[in-house]
Amino acid sequence: MKRFRRVDKKRFKELTYPHLEFLYNVALKYSGVSYDAEDLVQETMYTAYRKFSQLREESKCRAWLFMILRSHFLKERRQWLKRPYLDDGSGYLKNVTLGKDSETARIYEKSVDKKQVREVLSRLPEKFQSVLILYYMEEMTYQQIADYLDIPIGTVMSRLARGKKYMKKELIQRLKGSSSAKKIVPIAGLFG
Repeated sequence: MKRFRRVDKKRFKELTYPHLEFLYNVALKYSGVSYDAEDLVQETMYTAYRKFSQLREESKCRAWLFMILRSHFLKERRQWLKRPYLDDGSGYLKNVTLGKDSETARIYEKSVDKKQVREVLSRLPEKFQSVLILYYMEEMTYQQIADYLDIPIGTVMSRLARGKKYMKKELIQRLKGSSSAKKIVPIAGLFG
């Protein structure tokens, strides 16, 4: 039994490769870690290759790839939430050092605010998380988000409003005790 149907590799590359940067950026926003983002994109591309015959409209390839990525992310997230937390309080993860050339090190050296935003964002239900990521980080319109997620535009607007409200509340609570409490940045500025 053949595992894959014949796929026109050249056509697959022509349609999917232009969207790799978009996929990686979304995956990085979802995961917050470059190697997890790379894995997520790899899984997305593998699935897209296997199911390439299911792509009905070539003009919607980017949205199709996004839905595959989102599906893999949700699956991984459900599995991750079921795993036990192994840090026994000894802080063994503090012993991990990152080289100066590490992309992750550069990202986290830039701003603690971004780290806090990612933490709060990761705790949001996925339906709010996806809308916030697509609107603020990928600069999509309400209509584009509605098309990508296959939901009404009004739902996009309400999820965006509720997601922003939740994020603002959580970030203000985190900032109250810190020295950066006086520096409240608009939510759009936090997603850079």
